[in-house]
Amino acid sequence: MRVLRLFMLGILTLGSTEISFGQKNWEIEAKIGTGNTNINTGGNYSDLELSTNNQRLISFGLLKKLKNNFSFGVDSDIYRFQLEYTFLPLDQDNKVGTRTKFWSIGPKLQKDIYIKPKLGLSLAVAFHLTQTNLNDEVYTGIWQTVRLPGGGQPIPVLLYGNKEIEKVTFHLKPEGGIFYDITESSRITFSCEWGINLREPTLVVNLDRIVVEDQTFQNRHILDGNYFSAQLGYRYSF
Repeated sequence: MRVLRLFMLGILTLGSTEISFGQKNWEIEAKIGTGNTNINTGGNYSDLELSTNNQRLISFGLLKKLKNNFSFGVDSDIYRFQLEYTFLPLDQDNKVGTRTKFWSIGPKLQKDIYIKPKLGLSLAVAFHLTQTNLNDEVYTGIWQTVRLPGGGQPIPVLLYGNKEIEKVTFHLKPEGGIFYDITESSRITFSCEWGINLREPTLVVNLDRIVVEDQTFQNRHILDGNYFSAQLGYRYSF
């Protein structure tokens, strides 16, 4: 919330200040928002869940204005979230997570469509090279203990398997939104973006053996790398 308040304060400050640089051929855009990703789980141990939480997305772009309300330039994103394991229903409050980041950059083409003098629709598409901080990993033993409801001795859980990561991927990112021009130079935007991973999946967790109280299970978790996001933005023309 503190980041959002600072962001809105910056929008109001810049939006109230009109600075003239002659003809305005360039645009700087910054956006913040949240996202949602998809994880598919298969296997016979449904109590072990892999999920993503605390989604944060920050985007920056530099675009050059073209004819007919088109713009073209470079766009970049930083997408952060917690990748968390939860044992349900035994220990749903005890989550083991990894802070995950995706960095991406690439060209972007944008088209503005005015429906009123200051209000309009914005359509865009970007093609990004994406990299993640995740690394391959091998599970070879005790990884977690699960508490029983009502107390008692924790249950040791033995995980065997591996996590495979696609470190570098490509995303196609169609985007749609609305905008309002505060001044000739300042604009606020609200947009939704779809990140389509062209080299999915990004992450595969193969748990060949899950040993719980002398019982053996198997699971497979897949993060395809696709996402949906909603973002609040500010654009400044100069």
